[in-house]
Amino acid sequence: LKSILSDINNIMTLISTRSIATKLSDILSFKNEDRERIFNDIDKQKPNTNGFDIRIDSPVKILVEVKCNSLIRNKKFGAAQINAILEDARKLRLESSRHIKASKSIQDTKDYIKIIAIVNFGNRSDKDLTSQLLRETKCKESTNSARKERMKVKKFLRPLYSLSQIHEITDLENVYLTILHINDLKNELERIRCEYSLSLK
Repeated sequence: LKSILSDINNIMTLISTRSIATKLSDILSFKNEDRERIFNDIDKQKPNTNGFDIRIDSPVKILVEVKCNSLIRNKKFGAAQINAILEDARKLRLESSRHIKASKSIQDTKDYIKIIAIVNFGNRSDKDLTSQLLRETKCKESTNSARKERMKVKKFLRPLYSLSQIHEITDLENVYLTILHINDLKNELERIRCEYSLSLK
């Protein structure tokens, strides 16, 4: 069962990754050759490997991590889910040697737009989803160092409620939280189906 659930999550992550790649390509008017390169890189990447879900070096430098998390009791992220999202934010900023190792050949991300795309499965509003992550959390003296480091990255998180606002991003130090919706995933599945049908002709 655990293996099946893992496979389902990997498929959801792939569809979500392709979905945001499609949206970025459309919003930024990428040429066909750039789109093809991006999608080839996504499709070649094995699940749970080092590196970023999307890495675009040209014509615009963008890094994306995708999160497919169902809310706990349809209300909020669990502690482990928040920790994973904050760790992704730290990885996007390459905050430690461990993150540099996990980034797979990128030694510096300061020139990249850094995005975490979170799938909204329809339980809460986009603002509700991001507000839990943006909320300031004060750590006690007794808090372990790993948690303290994760909490520090919160000051660099910014909401990006519409991906079209990517044109307005000027501060590359921050990590931007954007939302994918079920309809985005459905549209991507339809695109995949059409591509497959065309390949059979």
